[in-house]
Amino acid sequence: MSISHILNEIENETVVLPAIQRDFVWDQIKISSLFDSIMRGYPIGIVLLWETYNDIDYRKFQSDFHPETLYRFENNQQNRRLKLVLDGQQRLQSIYTALFGSYEGMNLYFNILSGRESDDFEEDKYDFEFYEPHEIDEINKETIQDIADSEDSYDDWDNTWYYYRVSNLLNMSHTSRLQLENDVSQKLQLPDEERLRIRVNLGRLTEAFTSDKHILKSSVIDENIGRDSQERKSESDILEAFVRINTKGTQLSRSDLIFSLIKLQWRESAWTLPEFIRQINRGNDFELDADFVIRSLFAVSNLGTRFNVDLLRNRSNVDKIRSNYDKCCKAIKSTIDFVKVNCWISSSKLIKTYHNMIPLVYYLFHTPKHLVPIDQVDNVRKTLYLFGFTSPFSRYADSRLWRFISDELGEKIAIKDFTFPLRDAVWWVNDWERIKKLDADMLRRNPRLALHLIQRGAADKVQYALNAPEIDHIFPRSILREKGFDESLINHFANFWILASGKNKNKSNRHPKDYFHKVSDSDLRRAMIDREMLDYRKYRTFIRERESKIIRRLKRELGLKKKDYDFELLWPEYS
Repeated sequence: MSISHILNEIENETVVLPAIQRDFVWDQIKISSLFDSIMRGYPIGIVLLWETYNDIDYRKFQSDFHPETLYRFENNQQNRRLKLVLDGQQRLQSIYTALFGSYEGMNLYFNILSGRESDDFEEDKYDFEFYEPHEIDEINKETIQDIADSEDSYDDWDNTWYYYRVSNLLNMSHTSRLQLENDVSQKLQLPDEERLRIRVNLGRLTEAFTSDKHILKSSVIDENIGRDSQERKSESDILEAFVRINTKGTQLSRSDLIFSLIKLQWRESAWTLPEFIRQINRGNDFELDADFVIRSLFAVSNLGTRFNVDLLRNRSNVDKIRSNYDKCCKAIKSTIDFVKVNCWISSSKLIKTYHNMIPLVYYLFHTPKHLVPIDQVDNVRKTLYLFGFTSPFSRYADSRLWRFISDELGEKIAIKDFTFPLRDAVWWVNDWERIKKLDADMLRRNPRLALHLIQRGAADKVQYALNAPEIDHIFPRSILREKGFDESLINHFANFWILASGKNKNKSNRHPKDYFHKVSDSDLRRAMIDREMLDYRKYRTFIRERESKIIRRLKRELGLKKKDYDFELLWPEYS
């Protein structure tokens, strides 16, 4: 079965999701990596389906994904033939959303100039990213301008981007693809090798989704068995199968494998590491695991941050990890304390990934008494926020983490210089993520962190579930959609605020002026919500003004001066 075949069945509502399926949880990075695997021709697993005519509750796949969406369930009273997904929901939903809709208002784009071989096979070879259309226009224009401005013959093709929406590429005819190749080649003045790369990429993309039947396999329970046959499985059979699928045969992760190898040569780690993980997760929502601790141990032992199994075949490397364990644990504890006390953060969700904390672990492993020097608190805090907003290590943690640690921290620490490299972090973020300043585009990448720093308490542990903080729309989405507002405006971070779970359920679609009538003035001031602007006729102005207020407040709250966050001022030679 080709990927496009099962996607057509999803689109035709033949393949659906049973009510027992959990929510969709994959993030943009995981989806991008899935598309990289598909382009490489890697098998992405088996999808298990159940063909049934029973009247059973189900839901359709979402074309446009938003984390706040409430699912709507349907029944099968007409007893039509359905295929319910028992295993493979995350993969199928990821592909369907990327090709038939959007992820939080963003579409999936493919860098048609990517696809070069790398020394590290764990890194993505093909570059897929989620962007809004206006962002892509700017990136592509920047590429064209960079090539036009080059004094000599342009030769930096390894670091050149030109993005095109994936769904449009897959809907193109052969002639249209050749025309695109010709147009891009002329715009970018491509040499023959790069022009050929585009042709190969577009052909491979089409083949992977429409004709390659080895990438995605499917197994269908009760397929083509008569509607009334006694051989058909009961709903009880399927429920038991579902439970077994989702509780048995858990895949061994790379960190699990590394830990297993460490335990073979260091027996005490079998109980000391799990106990340490339990300790550091008390009183916070960081949800740190063996992956984080082992990656930190690799880093402080100067073994890199990539889980290289071969390194542990050398007994001396295991001895190095073992000798650094106690000191690394102290550095991790100190890191958690610093992030909670000095950065007001107690959840890895706020900074997207705990990879952002590993450079600080490495730093505190070496500083006197494992503490941040007083004169470096500001630099460390700003760097953590910078990483939290831009997520430079989310996708290329194996290579980027160690590159930053070794290049920017290792050399300084070797000469006992404990200046934390904020300026270098800004430079790397610009190089990796094309972020040049603290503005709306930067905050859009992590609105949860922005709101938390303004309102506080966006992810703190609570004793009572209904007090759990959630991100809520100030102006209800459904009403805004009825009034014809664009999704990018509806889901703009300036339309978000933090609200307790129980209160959010009671808020529903009430007019904001009505709901916020009972909210105190002090809470509204803290959230920068102007009562006078709670009018659908003023919505665009409300978004524009609150966005500006949030940016100004964050610059002030974080103690950021223009020289701290503006790339061009930090490195004028690049401007």
